[in-house]
Amino acid sequence: MRLRLWGAVLVTAGAVGLSGTTVGAADAAPAPKTVVSFYTDSTTIGRLIPTFGAISGIDRTGNGQYVLVSTDVGRLGPARFYTATIPYNSGTGFAGGPAADSGSPFVGFGSSNIETGSSMLAGPAVAGGGTILGPGNLPMLPGAAQFEGIRAVGDDYVVASGGAHQFVRVLGRNGSYLRDLPLPSAYRVTSKTGLNGQLGLTGVAVGPGNRISAITAGGLKQDPRTSARLITWAGRGTSEYVYRTDRDKVAADVLSVNNTDFLVLERGKGRVTRIYWTTTRGAQAVSGKKKLAGTEKVMPKKPIFSTAPLQELTAGNMSGLAWGNWIPGPRGQKYRARTLFVVTNDVFAGPTRIHSLEVQFPKG
Repeated sequence: MRLRLWGAVLVTAGAVGLSGTTVGAADAAPAPKTVVSFYTDSTTIGRLIPTFGAISGIDRTGNGQYVLVSTDVGRLGPARFYTATIPYNSGTGFAGGPAADSGSPFVGFGSSNIETGSSMLAGPAVAGGGTILGPGNLPMLPGAAQFEGIRAVGDDYVVASGGAHQFVRVLGRNGSYLRDLPLPSAYRVTSKTGLNGQLGLTGVAVGPGNRISAITAGGLKQDPRTSARLITWAGRGTSEYVYRTDRDKVAADVLSVNNTDFLVLERGKGRVTRIYWTTTRGAQAVSGKKKLAGTEKVMPKKPIFSTAPLQELTAGNMSGLAWGNWIPGPRGQKYRARTLFVVTNDVFAGPTRIHSLEVQFPKG
């Protein structure tokens, strides 16, 4: 809870609307015309577990319950995921102290806005986990994957691996291998084409109806560097759209809002990390396209959060996004609000941080 003393100062600086303008606490009471977000609190998790770290993905599995995945395969342990409880209240923040003032005109204390864990007095805690197995349910060799994201999908998990071994894979809740999702031929790695190492698969999302999507950090080898691809598996085929990253950034994670809209986390050199709202609506489908020209009509995107105004925030290497609970409001409120968690990948060099935001959606 080290950040709670900054109070409204951080939130006033950290409220970023779709127009990119700064929104102060006094401006938050009217209904937003577009999606806006406010920084609210920060905490850490897993400090006392030596093998816990390099967390690249996080997802909500229940009220106050989350799953996290590590990029580490073989350094401090086998390929692995963790389960955790993250107690959080939209009025008081992470368990143990008050949150920064979100600038919201209300503070709700209804049961639906409390992320309950094993104890409302304890902070976020690792509750369990398991080993991720490869095909044939055999242990994965060191370096055989670089897990970049994890989501719950029905009664299973889906993970994305980047780096030298790229795939999107469905796992059982015990980490058992179930199946790999097929990737288009344009993604097949050759000397000049295909998934491009650290610009390859970087995040996975699950929308309504367990519709799975994945995003690349940047372009395929044959594509412009900033032309990331969003691929969705629906029915028997796939659909693809171009998501253009900022010139100095790469995509780090993707989170489904619905079956057309997403949040994308972008990071790069320097301390500034941004979150964008983006949509496939109005974008040009590039399904099955071998090479992008760079002139395609890309997914429109608008910023909803940036660490730039939060000069005192120890942001860490933000790596994964997960939804929290919906936040109740008074009758007649003209927007809906939901908690958003951002986890950091410390690569075992520091604590794993979890930051919370309040995201407000206009009604109607």
